[in-house]
Amino acid sequence: MSTSTKAEILSLYRGFLRIIENWPNDLLRPNRNLKQVLHLRVTEGFRQNIVVKDQNIYNDLVLHAEKELNALRRLEENEFKEKYPLSDKMYTPAANPKYYSGLVVALDKAAKQKQIDDSTPPSWWRRILGLGHYKEL
Repeated sequence: MSTSTKAEILSLYRGFLRIIENWPNDLLRPNRNLKQVLHLRVTEGFRQNIVVKDQNIYNDLVLHAEKELNALRRLEENEFKEKYPLSDKMYTPAANPKYYSGLVVALDKAAKQKQIDDSTPPSWWRRILGLGHYKEL
């Protein structure tokens, strides 16, 4: 294993921050946002590991961080969505062909209107859980 320099570590840290900055906000769960979790995990992880003195452990941590950064980049670039596309049959199941398109519309509407209420599930939430009949949007 090679020894990681401070410049390489800083570059790795900045790579994480760039991806996190571009990560979309979750409008349905503004208080439980993956973007915030990623930021906290990265900043805390780098801060905690700055005190590691053993070069082998340090290099293993850097290698692990590089793998995690690569995984986030692959997600950000939709690599798997493009590599394994879903067929139209998957998006339009025979039992309810408009289910997924209606679900996307309902989720977008809920996000825009911030219809999140824990005491009474909004119509889009009832629809996801299959609670009762819903009318098409």
